[in-house]
Amino acid sequence: MATDISVNDLPSKKFSKIWEDGICYNEVNDIIRYNKGQVEAFTWKGNVQKNFSNHLGKLKAEIKENTLEKRCRDLYYLIYGILYQLKNLKDYYTIYIGIKDTIKNHINSAFMNAAITDTGYANCLVVANKEEDYEHDTIKNKKYIDDLCEDFIYIEKNINQINRSLECNGIKKYFEGEISKIKPLYETDTQKYKKILQYYKQDNFDNLINIIEKIKCNAVEDFRETRDIENEETEVDFLPLHIFISSILSLFGFLLIFFFLYQATPFRSWFDRKIRKKIIFANNANDDVSHKILEDSCEYPKTNSYSDEYHVLYNFVADN
Repeated sequence: MATDISVNDLPSKKFSKIWEDGICYNEVNDIIRYNKGQVEAFTWKGNVQKNFSNHLGKLKAEIKENTLEKRCRDLYYLIYGILYQLKNLKDYYTIYIGIKDTIKNHINSAFMNAAITDTGYANCLVVANKEEDYEHDTIKNKKYIDDLCEDFIYIEKNINQINRSLECNGIKKYFEGEISKIKPLYETDTQKYKKILQYYKQDNFDNLINIIEKIKCNAVEDFRETRDIENEETEVDFLPLHIFISSILSLFGFLLIFFFLYQATPFRSWFDRKIRKKIIFANNANDDVSHKILEDSCEYPKTNSYSDEYHVLYNFVADN
């Protein structure tokens, strides 16, 4: 049985919204979109302080198993992008610094507490994720490249399952499209994006792209052919039973409809009248036939009596 790994199982898709509840993303997104007032911004800040630590606690098991450092970078891509947009809202510049420092300090504190039981969370501290690494001009492109690099590594680790997946061709086409976009982007400023490759112990983007060439989808067609043959055999084996069951169900359905009409509609009285007339007609017909038979039976002895008399007379004449 093929393992159906699809595009949606890629880390960039699977974990794309992992932090949104913790930082109350929908709330702050509405503030930015509709340019809401400062009161709403302070309310959002307070909600992050209430929610983030609890949300992190729920995610610890999940992000521990799926590249903790990358999940933390995802958080800072999101946070720094939001803070930059808040800063540029009308009348927000005077409160921006206070909101930013409060948010960063609370996130830092939550990761410090998490690092007590898991030292890996030290890599998620603010000091390890400096704001200059998430500058607004390049933050979108950096995250895009970072996501795709992680997806490449995921493909390499799961290449056998992917080649057996029914979604293999879809995955291959997806990456072919992504590579056509990311390669020119990376080549515009290789030094700027080189640090991202270092996260994955790579010094050349082509090495990651070559991973996609390992996608062969060599078992997909064989599996589909086998599945189609099995389906055809199953349909043939169960065809007589299917016809029999369908016939029984059709007859049962007809009887059920007839019973409903008979009980719940004027059809009952109409049907009774029709049947009664047919019974009376049949009885009358039977009476006529019976009467006819009786008449014929009465005539038969008379005929026979005449014949007997004829024979008696014939014999009498003959004797004389």
